[in-house]
Amino acid sequence: MVKNMDSILMTTPISSPLHPQANLPLLKGYLISKGFDTTIIDSNILFYHWFLKKTDFSLTMDELYKNPLYIMSYYEKIEKQLYEKSKHYQGLSVGIRYLEMKYDRTDIDEVIRATEDKKANPFINFYDQLIDQRVLSTDVKIIGIAITFQDQIISTFTLANLIRKKMPKVKIVLGGQMITRCYDTMIKNKTICSYFDYLCLWDGEEPLYDIHQKEILNKNIEFINVIDINNENTYIIDRLSKAPKAVDIPTPDFSDINFNDYFFPDMLVPIQTTRGCYGTCEFCAIPFGSNKYRMRSAQSVINDIVKIQKETSKRYGKKATLFKFMEDTSSPILLYEISKEIEKRAIDVKWETFARLEKAFTQEDFMDQLFKGGCRKIHWGLESNDPDILKNMKKKITTSYSDQVLELSAKAGILNFCFILLGFPGETDIERERLTQYIINNKNIHTITPTTFDLTKGSPMQQYFKEDNPYKMTISSPQGFQVRLSYLIDGKNWKANIVSKAHKFMLDVVKERPDIGFMSLIPDQVRSFYCDKYSNKWGQIFVDKFGKQNIKDMLFKTQKYIDAYEKKQEIAPYLLPEPLRREHFRTKEDIKLITSAIIARKQYEKRRIDQV
Repeated sequence: MVKNMDSILMTTPISSPLHPQANLPLLKGYLISKGFDTTIIDSNILFYHWFLKKTDFSLTMDELYKNPLYIMSYYEKIEKQLYEKSKHYQGLSVGIRYLEMKYDRTDIDEVIRATEDKKANPFINFYDQLIDQRVLSTDVKIIGIAITFQDQIISTFTLANLIRKKMPKVKIVLGGQMITRCYDTMIKNKTICSYFDYLCLWDGEEPLYDIHQKEILNKNIEFINVIDINNENTYIIDRLSKAPKAVDIPTPDFSDINFNDYFFPDMLVPIQTTRGCYGTCEFCAIPFGSNKYRMRSAQSVINDIVKIQKETSKRYGKKATLFKFMEDTSSPILLYEISKEIEKRAIDVKWETFARLEKAFTQEDFMDQLFKGGCRKIHWGLESNDPDILKNMKKKITTSYSDQVLELSAKAGILNFCFILLGFPGETDIERERLTQYIINNKNIHTITPTTFDLTKGSPMQQYFKEDNPYKMTISSPQGFQVRLSYLIDGKNWKANIVSKAHKFMLDVVKERPDIGFMSLIPDQVRSFYCDKYSNKWGQIFVDKFGKQNIKDMLFKTQKYIDAYEKKQEIAPYLLPEPLRREHFRTKEDIKLITSAIIARKQYEKRRIDQV
């Protein structure tokens, strides 16, 4: 590690160990362009290697293409190893995409207690070693820590606590989605504020640059969207300012990232073509996580891809060809322009992205052009097929052209991944059954991820909540690190009811569409790879060739999980199929939170009765 550097940027466990996140390479790219010496430590992937001790990745792309069962068994083996290693700690369960601990990550006091409990918190020993080996000798002035997911909360404050003890002069900066959404409750707790010096809100490039100017260049800076915890009464919050313009969104710098560390047979590179989301869906807090929507130019994106390919070719002896556009919502016209340029220049690249089901995608030859330009998978925000529910969600899409988009995309050869939202307030069993049949009968939908409705902090539904609402919804004020808030519908626990409905939904779909079931067993990052060799119908092809027993096992495990859920029994997480594994701990956390809210409400009502 280089000595006398200006800053170290770190990401913490737990997030996907299959590829690096885009946030820190973007921040490094920006700071380097401003003349600061900074480096990245991806302590998330380093933790997995430390925790498992032995993580040789022997799977090759040739094996992956030949038989998907190889990669299924590999990741299942890792999940089982993580489950066994977790037994050495009290109340711990670590997975590839989830974390459960003895302590409640949404409760600030619990998070603080977790930072000192070595019997329950593996991050203490991990960071104790990592700081000694890679940070202490650097004489670094600023350490920035990114928190995107709730699973990263306890590990982040464990790291901050140890930095405070070992390197008290270092300025600690926290940023990311979790900080942007929870800063208002964080600054009310003096103890948690002792773990950091600054909070960066929304896009981090300019706020972090300002902190560097103050701490390293000793400039007098007026902070905007920065909370200086030592002068917390002077901060200025203005979401629409202090964000890079589209032309200033940096090229990510992956020079500190070793792609060989990740649990993946090839390099999967995250980049951005846009920043933010232009949607205003009632239930969604994603737009709140960024300052505003911006589109980069097609040429700047192409320049990034070409630059990264040259760098990876020089460093690894082969160029990166697999890219993931890590953004909230892609622009249809920008994707079209990017694909035209890729085809024109014959750039060897395959990519996937996230998009809304916009009418623009129905233009003649539009989806064919995306495929020609490297697109192999699109994550679509379908949510529902019911016009009334879509209207209440303020999705601003209709099934008439969303069906057309999915059809044209499928015909072009692109894999259609659809997000499904179950249990939006007011949804009936009849509407949910129609959605089930719609997915079963729509062969243009290749795979899905169903989730159950959450009232999320920062969503329009929460920001502009009115007590007099058509759903008879009551909500609790956010506390601590809560981003999914407790709510009741007509005084009842809607979430608990809808979870069992979601279980039935998934079972019914998989029974009739085993291709969807089989594809859900494959890690999402892998799914687009098979389209070139086997077409986007590879789910059905592999079911016929390999997967009937896998689907039977999935149905058996799903039914076992449903039975355990209804009986309030535990089940080993690694046994769960991927769609359930991902939501398992979130559901447990939500039900616990809502149950507490119900108890608190009943206690309040009892006090009022006693007063009367």
